[in-house]
Amino acid sequence: MRFCPRDGTLLVPQKKDGATVLKCPKCGYEVKLSEKAKEAYRQRSEVADEKKRGVMVAEEKKMEYDQEEMEELRRQLLENLQESEREAE
Repeated sequence: MRFCPRDGTLLVPQKKDGATVLKCPKCGYEVKLSEKAKEAYRQRSEVADEKKRGVMVAEEKKMEYDQEEMEELRRQLLENLQESEREAE
């Protein structure tokens, strides 16, 4: 790891004109990276198959109730709340 001589920020590798340079993201200071030093900046890791995860997609589904269904749901909710209050006392 190298740090910027101007402000002490960590230099990060970037491609510039086909070559790799270390650049300060703060002030823009650059220094060319040698091929030997470039190997030290490579990182490779493998993830075991059992640790790989799939992607889940969730979609919102709007449910439409008619007036009668809404009233029944409200009655059930009120009954449940009243029962809970009685049990708490």
